[in-house]
Amino acid sequence: MSVKVRFCPSPTGLLHIGTVRTCLYNFLFAKQNNGEIVFRMEDTDKNRSKKEYAENIISGLKNLGITADLGVGTGMDENLYYQSNRGEIYKKYLLDLLYSGNAYFCFCKKEELDTKKENDKTNNVAYKYDGKCRTSDNKDQSDIKKYIEKCEERIKNGENATIRLKINKNEIIKFNDLVRGDISFNTNDFDDFIIAKSINEPLYNFTVVIDDHEMKISHVIRGEDHISNTPKQILIYKAFNFNIPEFAHLPLILNEDKTKLSKRKNKVSIDDYLSEGYLKDAMLNFLFLLGFNTPDEKEIFSISEMIESFNLYKVHKGGAIFDIKKLNWINSKYIRNMDFNDFLTYFKKEIPILNINKDFLKRIAILEKERINKFSDIKDDLFLFEIFEYNIEDILNEKMGVDLNIIKISLENSLNFINNFNLDYNLDKNTIENNLKEGFIKIITDLNLKNGQILWPLRYALSGVDKSPGVFELIWVLGKEESIKRINFALNLLYK
Repeated sequence: MSVKVRFCPSPTGLLHIGTVRTCLYNFLFAKQNNGEIVFRMEDTDKNRSKKEYAENIISGLKNLGITADLGVGTGMDENLYYQSNRGEIYKKYLLDLLYSGNAYFCFCKKEELDTKKENDKTNNVAYKYDGKCRTSDNKDQSDIKKYIEKCEERIKNGENATIRLKINKNEIIKFNDLVRGDISFNTNDFDDFIIAKSINEPLYNFTVVIDDHEMKISHVIRGEDHISNTPKQILIYKAFNFNIPEFAHLPLILNEDKTKLSKRKNKVSIDDYLSEGYLKDAMLNFLFLLGFNTPDEKEIFSISEMIESFNLYKVHKGGAIFDIKKLNWINSKYIRNMDFNDFLTYFKKEIPILNINKDFLKRIAILEKERINKFSDIKDDLFLFEIFEYNIEDILNEKMGVDLNIIKISLENSLNFINNFNLDYNLDKNTIENNLKEGFIKIITDLNLKNGQILWPLRYALSGVDKSPGVFELIWVLGKEESIKRINFALNLLYK
């Protein structure tokens, strides 16, 4: 069997993290099996569906390296892959179902149905449509054409009619979910459910079956929130005598408290993460692992490695926790492995300060490449570019035994040492830092003080913050002149 999958979002918002994961798994499964992936848009919600959202979804996926073989975004007959353009196709199939006797018009008024629902609720009975319209016109359905013409005349005269699927009772329907195993249901649990609000307004469960049939979809891979739709869709497949595709329902992505991922607790748009400086390859890698583990517990994958390693049958059943710490770790690995010039290009976009010495900028970039988890973290380290105002009391540290007198001793001795230190950038970074370390160990030993009593005041003077790179890295990156300038700034605060 040739593999053909589909990705069919509703364009009612920006490209969602969960949507990307679903599309990625479809893409990987198709490529792994030399199959095809179809992109189509379920845009029948006229109030919420917007063209700009459809464009955002397709361009966002393309930016991530995920493209379709057929459908929206390919430039080939794209209009055929928007549900809003397929009304006549759906109408034809609705008529086919009516003429086959497997569906019927329902003229029950909304008020009448609402009353029945309320009565059932009061009596603690699960509501089911009682089949009133199925039986009331039964005498005419032996001549189906006459029945349909009669119904069309009633509609023409102003009556409203939905279309319901006729369900046979006492049947067990079973399907094998490729993620969850065998799932079965009894048709007694279903009423004759509505498949169209009118002949021109088919509902989701109907349209998705028609689209998947016409596009010869072999595997339907989607979120577990669609499990409840699957029985109804299978009943529609059976009513048409269509081939039924394989189904696989993926675990939902959850917040850390195991509630469904939502924008109230997490960013949910892929654009939000990319704008924060997460790399697109790292995002794909992270999403790949949300619901799937490889046997060897490897965690960094190229797209080709994902295609090779993915196993739909081993996707987890339980919800996948969106662990931001794990995302940061994966992204940091990608940053560490970046070509330096590529890193520098990203790095410069995050710097709001102009006219920076080229060599100074390069040293900061070398330092940050080994520190940051994402590119927006650079904004937390702007003290590397210029010192910000602080009070001398900020340097006090009772735990380390740092009082005003110790600050004075630390900074004066550090200033003297750095003034006489040969900071030779022809030497590599590690050598310079080791030379600095040797010098400061001697100072600490000679003064009979603790490491923190000398290094903490100096570190704060060089950075102006309490969380920064180590002293030796700071001196290396700032250079001799800037380091002396910042120590003098701190001493001036002390002498005031």
